[in-house]
Amino acid sequence: MITLLIMIIVPLFLLGVLGLVRQANRFRWLISVLFYGLTMVFLWLVFPWDVVSIWYKKIIPMLYLAAVALAYHRIREPEKSPPAWEPWLNLGINGLMIVFMSGLIWKSLQGYAVPVGVIELVSPLRDGTFVVGHGGSSPFINGHSKVRPQNHALDIQGLNRWGRRSEPFTDLSNLENYAIFEKPIHAPCDGRVLLAVDGFEDLIPPAADRKNLAGNHLLIACRGVEIVLAHLKQGSIRVSAGQAVDTQMILAQVGNSGNTSEPHLHIHAERGGEPATILNGQAVPISIDGRYLVRGDTF
Repeated sequence: MITLLIMIIVPLFLLGVLGLVRQANRFRWLISVLFYGLTMVFLWLVFPWDVVSIWYKKIIPMLYLAAVALAYHRIREPEKSPPAWEPWLNLGINGLMIVFMSGLIWKSLQGYAVPVGVIELVSPLRDGTFVVGHGGSSPFINGHSKVRPQNHALDIQGLNRWGRRSEPFTDLSNLENYAIFEKPIHAPCDGRVLLAVDGFEDLIPPAADRKNLAGNHLLIACRGVEIVLAHLKQGSIRVSAGQAVDTQMILAQVGNSGNTSEPHLHIHAERGGEPATILNGQAVPISIDGRYLVRGDTF
């Protein structure tokens, strides 16, 4: 709930300040437009907008343009001239903030660059609309980016008709209210099952299993790498170790087992390390249906 309120209030507050604070001249207006514009771009890139609605994300640019126009029409010289040092102080502070926000945006955009050595997979989720919660190669858009060998992992949630991953105004402790819960998971490549782990309970949010991080999971050997599919629904795994799989096969269902705050599918690829053992190899970047997915991407 706190995250939801922050994501609703913070953009509206910033846009309100931009539009309603009267600027003394066009130069001051331009500086404020640049600073608040960069701030909104950063939020647009890094916020998990599906917490509120992906439709809210789409209207942010329109709200920004409206605030810019309102601020322009409110430009007016103050009746009393400010001290000579005040404009220079404001310019220095805003200049530093513009440089700072530009650095944050640059660091975030680095996560969109397609890494070397990407392995092509097909989508393991095909029944519905889905959004990437964590993805990309920057810590600003992927909480896994500093955790080996999950550096290029994807956390995928479902989207409902409201553009949200869960039903609004409902009990979020009810797993049935999450769009992705129990969605069928197909094999993301032709390969062989190395490991199939079942038996962990689906937890009630926000409970998490810090000991059994992957919960119920599958490990699939595929073109020289091992693919991890984690947080699966208890009792839903249909395959066993040693079994050959192809991309038309349904392997399991999305659940909420392991170290997870809500139902989602975690997928990553790793190479090397101890055979048939998760979380001990080298991270391998992946693409889904020809796309290197990052936070906020839908498919």
